[in-house]
Amino acid sequence: MNNAVRKFDKAVNSFLGFVVIIMLAVMSAVVFAQVVFRLVHASIPWSEELSKYLLIWSTFLGSALCVRKGSLVGLEILFMIVPKKLLKGLTVIISIVTSILLIFLIVVGFRTSAQIWTQTTPILKLSMGMMYASIPVGSVFMLINTLISTYLNFTKEDTQ
Repeated sequence: MNNAVRKFDKAVNSFLGFVVIIMLAVMSAVVFAQVVFRLVHASIPWSEELSKYLLIWSTFLGSALCVRKGSLVGLEILFMIVPKKLLKGLTVIISIVTSILLIFLIVVGFRTSAQIWTQTTPILKLSMGMMYASIPVGSVFMLINTLISTYLNFTKEDTQ
C-alpha cells in the first residue's frame, strides 16, 4: 500500500510541478515582453490579464505542492509546546480540520465557478468560471496532498 501511495504522490506532484513551472515561465515571458514593448511605446493589451490569471492558477496549484512539502505557514510553536506523545494525534486533528475546510472550498468553489461560467474576461474573452475554478481545483490537490502527508506521517514514513 505504501508503494502505491508513493507512486501516486510522485505522479500527482510531478504533474503539478510541471504545470506550475510552465505557467510561471509563460507569465514571466509575457510580462518581460510587455516591459520591452513599453520601452518602444507599444503595448500588449492582453498581457496584464493573462499574467494575472496565470498567477492566480499557479498560486493555488503551487499551494498544493507546498502542502505536500510542509512549507506553508504553520503554528510551529504549537508543535514545540505539545508533548511528543501527543504530536501524532494533534497532526491528525489538524489534518481533519484542514480537510473539512478544503472540502468546503471545493464544494463552494465549483458551485461559484459553475454559476459564473458564462461571464467572460474583458480582453481575452475566457470564461470567468475557468478563473474561479482555480480555487476548487487547487483545493482538490491540497486535499490529496494533505491526505497523503497524513497517511505517510501516520505510517511513520518521511513526509517530504
